[in-house]
Amino acid sequence: MELARSLGIDTVPTEPEEVLGRLRAVSDGRGADLAVEATGSEAGLALAVASVRRQGRIVVLGIGNTQWGDAGFGVRAVERLKAGWQCATHVEVVEGGTQGRALLPLVESAGRLIVFNIADFGRAPGTLRLCVDDAALNHLRARRVSLHQMDFADALACAQLKGCAPRQVVLIGVQPLDVDAYGTDIGPVVRAQLDPAIEAACRQLRRWRAAPHRRTASPAGARTAVLPGGETSCAERADTRVK
Repeated sequence: MELARSLGIDTVPTEPEEVLGRLRAVSDGRGADLAVEATGSEAGLALAVASVRRQGRIVVLGIGNTQWGDAGFGVRAVERLKAGWQCATHVEVVEGGTQGRALLPLVESAGRLIVFNIADFGRAPGTLRLCVDDAALNHLRARRVSLHQMDFADALACAQLKGCAPRQVVLIGVQPLDVDAYGTDIGPVVRAQLDPAIEAACRQLRRWRAAPHRRTASPAGARTAVLPGGETSCAERADTRVK
């Protein structure tokens, strides 16, 4: 052991929990980027899988307030996605609502993140756009159109500061018409973009090789998870009924 230490080799624990604990400590809880298992043992393989960062997990998140008119778009989109589509096992579809900063653990756990939300694109109400990475973060953080978006932007910022942010972020947003109509649901202009928004999310999941499958019937007793913000990189779809 003295010879090993003189060569700069450190000792490592052998018990799985000790290994994972040491790894979490040196990686700020993120896990390893790469694990190589060379023993061929079942226990070794299980430890290797447990030690790597959870980059394969995809989270589809709908944020918004269903009591403030068009601000409920994100939640309604997630509801429609869960009702009509069966997602892969590594895809979690979540109604985030107005829980803002409390969504930080969820954001940190995601390798890739799709967010449904209203957004200020400076376009006609009902305009639907898909923005990726920097463009998505710009709209989620810099161009805030509601209080719930401000709180969620804080969660994104915290994840980035901790080095635990998703490696890819996609915003599927719609330009709202009215976010001040308390006690009302989303209006017809925004509601007309729910199906196109779901189509955009499904296309993105297919690009990530996580294709969802259309349900043949309404799910009985489906599980619902409810938890406590670059123009050139944006794709746009406008509601043709809006002049």
